[in-house]
Amino acid sequence: MKRKYTVVENAGYIGETDITSFPTLREAIGWRDRHYEPDELETLHVQIACDLPDGSRTYEY
Repeated sequence: MKRKYTVVENAGYIGETDITSFPTLREAIGWRDRHYEPDELETLHVQIACDLPDGSRTYEY
């Protein structure tokens, strides 16, 4: 399994929702920046998660 980068709304909160995933961080950032206004990033708690080959997930991006 390769790494997968997922745009997540409500990251770390109840109702956390995966929106869409990409094979590269660059693609995930580009999609996020085209689909969310700066204030939405904060109010919707949008983050990019990395799903690692071992099945774990990190938000350190």
